[in-house]
Amino acid sequence: MNEKGFGIRDVIVFLAIVMLCILISMVIFRRTFTELFDSTKGYNDETYMSIEEDLERLGKTYTDNYYGKILQDGDNDIITIRDMQGENLLTVVRDIKDDNIICSGYVTFSKMNGATEYKAYLKCGDNYVTKGYNSKYDEPVKKKIRV
Repeated sequence: MNEKGFGIRDVIVFLAIVMLCILISMVIFRRTFTELFDSTKGYNDETYMSIEEDLERLGKTYTDNYYGKILQDGDNDIITIRDMQGENLLTVVRDIKDDNIICSGYVTFSKMNGATEYKAYLKCGDNYVTKGYNSKYDEPVKKKIRV
């Protein structure tokens, strides 16, 4: 047997390493290219939908850790942004279009068939209001903050 050359296993390992290096290079290049030339990236990466998703997640944390009632099937209730701020789960929620506008809102939750569902409602001045938002459930912030 001639043991002076590469075996098939050596070639496969070498090709796998080369392909992994190419994949890593492509990911790095794409991130760099996107950050340099994509004008939509940057401070406004956050969307109103992502804020609502964060509020829903924090609403679950609030009900798991601070909500005083035991939820039964058919129960529903509301947690405001101020409730979550009171437990230091959340700081000020600012509008992504205008940093001087403070958003208000609430999270509804209801338990049905053993599962609890959360839905966030957000109001950021005149820039954004979640469909279905009802001001009677909210504790709005009436003023703009000057920076």
